Amino acid sequence: MKETKFRRLRRDELEEVTPQFVKFLSVNGIDAQSWVRIKEDDPRRADGLILQFSQIVFAGVIERVEYLVQRKPHDLRSYRCGPDKIEMRGLLLSGDTSVDLTDSSLAPRQIFVQLRADGATPKLYTAERAYLPIGRDQDIFLRMEEGALIDNGELFRILDGL
Repeated sequence: MKETKFRRLRRDELEEVTPQFVKFLSVNGIDAQSWVRIKEDDPRRADGLILQFSQIVFAGVIERVEYLVQRKPHDLRSYRCGPDKIEMRGLLLSGDTSVDLTDSSLAPRQIFVQLRADGATPKLYTAERAYLPIGRDQDIFLRMEEGALIDNGELFRILDGL
């Protein structure tokens, strides 16, 4: 197989996309019986097919990513993934607060109301940069492997407006 940009899908991830994997195998002329035989007789080929499918899945998902969010209890980072650069808007909490930024059920506006009530200090920070030389797709993939999740952009827009 050619260059691999992304890791192999884990078993639980592969199970989530089973119908697509079956179609992938079918397009490659592999029916259910053949797949069972390949897994038993040629595990390296089976692993290669899973790796090839993984590349297609990750590339398709990452191509459509516009926003990511990465949450830690007192640090929130929201990213806008443009065609040429990645922009980050962050919120760092200092002082005692009951706000836990990993709680995604907390609406963005509620966060600030609670911070004010707790007397905690939020610090906003921003950054932007061109994508790493490895390219947009792999740069975004690295953010995701570090815990960033695909987001709708609401947090980025709120932080950007502050």
